[in-house]
Amino acid sequence: MLSKRKKTFLALLTTMLIVGLIGCEEKDMKFPLENPPSIPKGLGVSIHSGTTEKDIQMIADAGFKWVRIDIFWDRVERKKGEYNFSSTGYDKLNSLLKKYRIKPYYILDYSNKLYENDRSIITDEGRKAFADFTGAVTKRYRNQGGAWEIWNEPNIDIFWKPQPSYEQYSLLVKAIAPIIRKNDKSGLVIAPAVSTLNNNGLKWLKEVFSRGILDEIDAVSVHPYRTTSPETVSEDYTRVNELIKQYSDKDIPVVSSEWGYSIANKALHLTETQQATYMTRTLLINTKNKIPVSIWYDWKNDGTDLENKEHNFGIVFNDRSHKLSYLAIQTLTTRLKNYTFSNSIVTDDNDKFILEFKNTRGRKALVYWTIGENSTITVPLESGKGKIYSMLGGMERVTWVDNLDVKISSSPNYLIIE
Repeated sequence: MLSKRKKTFLALLTTMLIVGLIGCEEKDMKFPLENPPSIPKGLGVSIHSGTTEKDIQMIADAGFKWVRIDIFWDRVERKKGEYNFSSTGYDKLNSLLKKYRIKPYYILDYSNKLYENDRSIITDEGRKAFADFTGAVTKRYRNQGGAWEIWNEPNIDIFWKPQPSYEQYSLLVKAIAPIIRKNDKSGLVIAPAVSTLNNNGLKWLKEVFSRGILDEIDAVSVHPYRTTSPETVSEDYTRVNELIKQYSDKDIPVVSSEWGYSIANKALHLTETQQATYMTRTLLINTKNKIPVSIWYDWKNDGTDLENKEHNFGIVFNDRSHKLSYLAIQTLTTRLKNYTFSNSIVTDDNDKFILEFKNTRGRKALVYWTIGENSTITVPLESGKGKIYSMLGGMERVTWVDNLDVKISSSPNYLIIE
């Protein structure tokens, strides 16, 4: 027979175990997107088929916490009702992401000739089959706190043929979003991954919002490509957020799920150094705009043709040798690790940017750059000391009384205050 004291102890232990189990279940629930996220929690990179463990290891070493990749429907389902995740490489990739503690950002796309004639889904049979495919994928790769994006750039006819359709795309979102929620309570449902935020992109968002997709998703994804500097995106984000508020009372964040600058972009003529500069400023300006996830396009040059735009988006070369962009992202994620954007310091010149970050220990860091001419600026600071790191990691120690005079250029510098 158990004594009263032992019975009481066992009852208490049982209660603690139950509470612990509930807590474990709650950890498996959908995590909130931080606005803004701490560095590098919200930073990711796009990859393509054929990515190796060496690639994933280097991506982790660079500090990225997300990887975005297509899960192609027609590769997984070559016979009706049969899904192959092994020989297609997806199982291996998913295991590598777990090993290196990287969150998956999976794009569910595109069409399948078993059910549809074109690169789109416009039939009831096609939607049902795509829903079944979605069910199989989300059951297989659930409980990783990842993201599920519904299609890629459906607003252009490269990816939704023969003609993009607000109505058909909205029907697709409504058909599969509930399946994602049911199968992966830890995962985020994201759409519509519009190409650019020009008039076409903004009109597309308005049309699909008006058809109710905001009721089905956790975040709105956009691809803010441009031939201007990254800082011009702020106005576009404002317009997107205003559109969201017109069609939903929910607090729905905007994520930048694809955006990069190619060295072979003929409109910009970027050097390798300028690409590193634009990449760094892209991720920083997204953080300033409270974008919880920013996916850089892309990881590795797709080829070796220096004149081909698509071959020159990577932050490493096709053979994985480092570009300056790789050093730049390592510097950003290392110097600002566990820091969160807290304030934008106003200057007397709109061409200059000074972003303030804080960490959990109350320490501050400043990141500063200009889109104008190189110059010297005075940063309002109390007396102190710290270290200034260049965009590529060079360091110098500094001390100051009252204010600090620093040189400012197009390349961001990091002042880590001790």
